[in-house]
Amino acid sequence: MLYKHWKKFALALTALFWAGCEDSTSAEECLYGPPSYYGLPESSDASEDGSSSSEATGSETSSSSSEATKPESSSSEFVAGPLYGVEPPDSIDVKCFPMDSSVSYFPNDFSADNAKFWKEEAAKHDAVAKIDSVKETLAETPMCLEHLRMELDQFVALYGAPTIIRNAVEKCIDGTIRPSEEYAKFLKMKEEWEANKPALDEELQKVYEDKMKEIQERINKCLEK
Repeated sequence: MLYKHWKKFALALTALFWAGCEDSTSAEECLYGPPSYYGLPESSDASEDGSSSSEATGSETSSSSSEATKPESSSSEFVAGPLYGVEPPDSIDVKCFPMDSSVSYFPNDFSADNAKFWKEEAAKHDAVAKIDSVKETLAETPMCLEHLRMELDQFVALYGAPTIIRNAVEKCIDGTIRPSEEYAKFLKMKEEWEANKPALDEELQKVYEDKMKEIQERINKCLEK
């Protein structure tokens, strides 16, 4: 019996269903439930009235509070500064790259002890010339004077490999050119050397005079014999 009239029965249920949904705002709400169930924004006259009244009464307060709390700029641009872990541009280390340049120098040229040694050698050289001039006045050259001359005429060579600074100059991305760290140390050492050179020259002159005095005493002893 029900099987024969199933179409009429289904039609009646559908009519009842739609009659219950006649106050709904849409067919989707009737079929699928309130908007919160299928993701549509929820709105009602009551909420709109409430929100509009609250916005009307509190618009001045909210706007003033938001103005007080919002940052001065809402721009998303990156600003360099300590807040972002980056120092201001003035303190940013400029990148520099080595240039194809080299500087060579002899470290012994900047040694006071080495300068004193060569000053003594200069005194010996001058003493040999002095002995030769004395020999010309003698009928017979004392043996000790000959030995002294041979001793003083021995050439002592001090050779050393030069120090070479590779890539002594660097060029920076800002267009400036500066010495490398190693070359800067050499320039500082050279500057200090030149500043102290007048005092060193006085000391070297004394070294020369003392050496010449010592040799002259030995020459006199040979001539006394």
